[in-house]
Amino acid sequence: MAIQVSSGQERIAALCEAFPLIPRSIIIKADVFREGLRYTKDLENAGEVSFPHSLIWNPKHRWNPQEAPQAGEFITIPWKFDLSDETPVVVRFSAHTPYEIRRSDGRYHLLRDGEVIDEVSFEPKTEWLFKTTSKGVLMTSVFLSWTRECLLGCALRYCEYTKTGDQCVYCCLDSNLKEYQKAGIKYDLSVDPQAAAETYQAAYEEVGQIRSVAFTGGSLRNTRKEAEHYVALYSALSRVREKLKAKTDFGACLTPPPELELQRLKEAGLDHIAPNMDCWEEKLWPVIVPGKHKFVGRKYWIDTLFKCVKVWGRGNVGTALVVGPEMVPPHGFKSLEEGVESWRRCFEWLLSNDIGPFTVQWEREVNSPWENAEAPPTEYFLMVAQARHEAYEKYGAYDWRQHGHYKHAYYKAAAWTTDNDFRRLVHRCSCEECR
Repeated sequence: MAIQVSSGQERIAALCEAFPLIPRSIIIKADVFREGLRYTKDLENAGEVSFPHSLIWNPKHRWNPQEAPQAGEFITIPWKFDLSDETPVVVRFSAHTPYEIRRSDGRYHLLRDGEVIDEVSFEPKTEWLFKTTSKGVLMTSVFLSWTRECLLGCALRYCEYTKTGDQCVYCCLDSNLKEYQKAGIKYDLSVDPQAAAETYQAAYEEVGQIRSVAFTGGSLRNTRKEAEHYVALYSALSRVREKLKAKTDFGACLTPPPELELQRLKEAGLDHIAPNMDCWEEKLWPVIVPGKHKFVGRKYWIDTLFKCVKVWGRGNVGTALVVGPEMVPPHGFKSLEEGVESWRRCFEWLLSNDIGPFTVQWEREVNSPWENAEAPPTEYFLMVAQARHEAYEKYGAYDWRQHGHYKHAYYKAAAWTTDNDFRRLVHRCSCEECR
């Protein structure tokens, strides 16, 4: 179904015509995800006043300290930009992309092939980002601010699956940390619970509200040890939440923990949990998520999701799925339609079992095993997104599922998925999290 149109505005117009039920902003967002964004000085200038990109991703890019033009200079690139209807889009660079952001007459615009596609803006940064904890830890290295009111942390900045060459094919986590070490940059391998608590409190006190705090990260083969770290993190965060009388949701993505650890995690204050499968098709698990296949197994993963539903209840359990790698030859599906139907079955099966499926559109990361693999066309990602939306409507999941991706409910925090955009712009949800 790929549309053979190359020029900027014409390409977007053709996609809008092919997908008349999908808003233009979602189409633009999906296409930017597929193509990436070019570095420009204007984008760097925007980074001086907006939220900085997390230092844990893509160290070869110019916004990292070792790439600075002068010793000691710190260049920041925005974590995201917002389209004219406030749809948030994460910044991911690509060497070969038709997209860039330019500033003229005091306003920023997104361009494709040199043609203006939409006006964009950048959410102003907070001051706590460049403060330090009582132990001297830079707070922006503890949490990434997805938006002023939502925080994301990387609990474990390494994955033991990499030691055996079994890392997920789309992941750049461990290879990037090696780049930091080569450059002499110190980076803690795990988040200290006290640092997380102090940073959360600083963010709350400055902003006045933090809607959600979430952690993701690499995996340990000792899943009990991994779960214990998350218990320590959320125990520390919960003490701050109670002290502040804050209404902050706590969510986490982690490897399926032993059954005895599930209740401990809930008692520690975790409100929503998402052991992320990332890949759905059983035959593709050894190819796309070899570590999860070898050390955990798909059946155990799904069994744990069922157990999570018993502990947290319907609407509080989900799993994220990376859309795109399943189409890469020679192991992937042969046609776009086959891939879409696979996802449709996946979404319906999970929803029928009270598990919320979330999607992450594959963006090829520098240093990941498949950084040079060819991603499917934007049309495919839109077809899958439409199938997910239809499944959510069919099962009434927009009503019973805690809104959005497991890491956030607030639509402004959903910069790297179109899930919340469908909820807000297509389902027309008017709740507080969608306004």
